[in-house]
Amino acid sequence: MKKTIEHYWKLKNFNPNDNQREAILYNKGPLFLTAGPGSGKTRVLLWRTLNLIVFHEVQPEEIFLSTFTEKAALQLKEGLRSLLAIVTNETDKPYDISKMALGTVHSICQKLITDRRFSQDGMRNHAPVLMDALGQYFKIYSRSYWTQLCLAVGFKDEISGNMLINGYFGGFESQSRHKAVTSIISLFNRFSEESLDPDNVRTKDPTLARLLKMYRLYLDDLNTHPLIKQVDFSLLQKMAHDQICSFTDSASIYKHIIIDEYQDTWICRLN
Repeated sequence: MKKTIEHYWKLKNFNPNDNQREAILYNKGPLFLTAGPGSGKTRVLLWRTLNLIVFHEVQPEEIFLSTFTEKAALQLKEGLRSLLAIVTNETDKPYDISKMALGTVHSICQKLITDRRFSQDGMRNHAPVLMDALGQYFKIYSRSYWTQLCLAVGFKDEISGNMLINGYFGGFESQSRHKAVTSIISLFNRFSEESLDPDNVRTKDPTLARLLKMYRLYLDDLNTHPLIKQVDFSLLQKMAHDQICSFTDSASIYKHIIIDEYQDTWICRLN
């Protein structure tokens, strides 16, 4: 007798309500779910993924399952493995999720960049060196690096740069390098996420023109090595986006894209 998903619900003592049941079994198009804390949304996503793999014969590598934090991503991965193991114990059919796009958006972006399926010639691209948020802060905050940036864009010295930048963003001409650097990092990340090319921006705002030049210098500095590309989190997203857009059949790679914590998560359309 063929097992049903209800059978596995009973094994796990899971009794979904009507809304949860509908969300788990739905597979006919886009679906947006709103749910508060403790409403069981992660459990619903796990059972929804199992339903696709076990009962609709969707291959794990055809599913993009992402969440916002590393902790939540680990819970998804371990939860899915546990559920699929129950199915395997009953059916003797193994399920391999090692090639599945499962994790945080940033971890999946790293996989996308080296995924042969997104390459026109089938060659594997080199993974970039990822600089995390703290590394990005200390890189730019370094007095020698920050002073170099300030002088390169026409500030008299670091102090005058700090005061102008802090006045521009906060309305108060503070000498704090920390505040200036924090504002610049937010601006750089926004530029990267918007795929902005600083060389193609025309502005009559002299301060913004300096900040755009700062961004160009920052990008150039990350690409000084001819073979190793260095990226921050935002540039990693942009690099993955460019990889997707450069491949004409990107929309055929994933059949289902499932996002937990959607409001906190950056994602692009795969077409």
